[in-house]
Amino acid sequence: MAELVYFSGTMDSGKSTLALQTHHNHSTAGRRGLVFTRNDRAGKAKLSSRLGLETVAIEADDALDFYF
Repeated sequence: MAELVYFSGTMDSGKSTLALQTHHNHSTAGRRGLVFTRNDRAGKAKLSSRLGLETVAIEADDALDFYF
């Protein structure tokens, strides 16, 4: 069953780092997943953390429909 996980919190609370860590843990266990982002500091279609970690992501703009 698919699951949508959403991380929220104040600025500098580690949301991006947690998302990158979760994505890494699932990937190393052989599970596939998608990373979505919006307005990331690294640019369009990237998720980055202040620690310097970065991955390719899907840009979640106004036209994106998660439930299509």
